[in-house]
Amino acid sequence: MTTRTADTRTADARPRGAAGTDTSEPAGTDAARLATVPPGAATAPAPGLLRRLVPVELRKLVDTPSGVVLLLVGALLAGAFGGGQALFREDLGIGGVARMAGVPGAMLAPVLAVLLVTAERSQRTALTTFALMPRRSAVLMAKGLAVVTLGIAVTVLALLAALLIAPVGSLIVDQPVVWSIDWASLGWFTLATVVATLSGYAIGLLVGNGPAAIVIVLVWPFLATTMSIVPEIARVLEWIDVGAVLALEDGDPSATVVAQAITGVAAWVLLPGVLGWLRTVRSEVR
Repeated sequence: MTTRTADTRTADARPRGAAGTDTSEPAGTDAARLATVPPGAATAPAPGLLRRLVPVELRKLVDTPSGVVLLLVGALLAGAFGGGQALFREDLGIGGVARMAGVPGAMLAPVLAVLLVTAERSQRTALTTFALMPRRSAVLMAKGLAVVTLGIAVTVLALLAALLIAPVGSLIVDQPVVWSIDWASLGWFTLATVVATLSGYAIGLLVGNGPAAIVIVLVWPFLATTMSIVPEIARVLEWIDVGAVLALEDGDPSATVVAQAITGVAAWVLLPGVLGWLRTVRSEVR
């Protein structure tokens, strides 16, 4: 009698359909259903995911003391470079002043990109970051978009600085301000800045160590210039120079110049970026 009562209660506890039929599923059905889900469906980024992650990565640029110091130094040097262009070279064109004011930012942006990528490891926040956002590729993509935004912001801020520097310089040197802007030249400068910033991002991903990556990014241009004294080495370096992008500014660049720009970007952005991406995605988080 006891066994019959228990069986009856168990049967009554099972979910039933509208007609009273048993709708319970055999054990293991959930696992079988998950096994049939396409692999991409479980890892597809949610709509608006990058829109939420990119501002977070941009905020990380100013969340560290080193980032704040670099931004302040960049602002001061932008004023000094732009002011020097207006006062000593007597070039009061907004475009020329903006381009000179953007030089310090173009040099410091790759360093900020390196710090953005390597801070997760140096500050031991990678475990927390990837625990909150297991899709590592989404995090890396958000960092890359933040880096591109930083490169574009250098030119925008330099242009705003020029709008302040040029009128003041005009009063000092008693020269009229040339308000016309060579947008093509400024555009190529922006592209070169973005590519240089992406090279810092890629080197940081590949090396994984902030100081080492910064040394590579900052020292290599001076080292390459020194080695270019030797003609044989100079001919090789022309093909792996990320700065070759600026040579495209000429109205009709030759096929060789275009090829050198492509190989330079491949050597400093694509190759280290892909290798660093794979290393970050597949390595153990510590």
